[in-house]
Amino acid sequence: MSAFERRCFAVAVVLGLFYLALLPFKPYPLSWLLKPIPMLVFAVLAWRAYPGKIGICLGAGFIAAAAGDFFLDYGARDGLFIQALSAFLVNQLAFVAGFALMARGKPWLRWRMLPVTLYSLLLALWLVPAAGAYQMPVAIYLLCLYAMALMACRVEDKAGLLWLGAMLFVIADSLIGINKFAQPFAYAIPVIVVCYFTGQTLIALGLLRLKGASNPGQ
Repeated sequence: MSAFERRCFAVAVVLGLFYLALLPFKPYPLSWLLKPIPMLVFAVLAWRAYPGKIGICLGAGFIAAAAGDFFLDYGARDGLFIQALSAFLVNQLAFVAGFALMARGKPWLRWRMLPVTLYSLLLALWLVPAAGAYQMPVAIYLLCLYAMALMACRVEDKAGLLWLGAMLFVIADSLIGINKFAQPFAYAIPVIVVCYFTGQTLIALGLLRLKGASNPGQ
């Protein structure tokens, strides 16, 4: 990574950790503004690191994640749930496109796809029937989430930071659905937010390191 990328990445991580540290004090003013900022920084970094279609897709994915963060926080996690779900759906689809472009010419099947396939299947069998009126949106979202995870499995030759981040992203989003529709659990918000932020951070770091490996001079 360049010095600029390292500084921006550090700022995003610090702001994300600051948001996590303030979770016990919610609601507080402007939390809805603080939460999306790290994703917006990641969007800029991804767009700069990958010129062309890949950068546009990855940047759009992180921007959509920032929009989802805003809707969840500003809507107190329920009032704007559909808007948040739609934003994160765009996040998934943009990542699917970006990861697919990065994985061109690479194998379609990898052993590391098996755990997330089994997890996604069991999750769908449990969560979709429990979603009530939201069955169709939840089913579509889970399918796109699974597609994102599969594409992430293809990008790296060996399981690395991007793969790990995508798996944490799957866990975070599945926990949102479980907590809302199937089985509410204690400390859901901090657990979900930690998994989500860690996952997105690892995806961003994995993308930057992959780009750095292909351009050693940076």
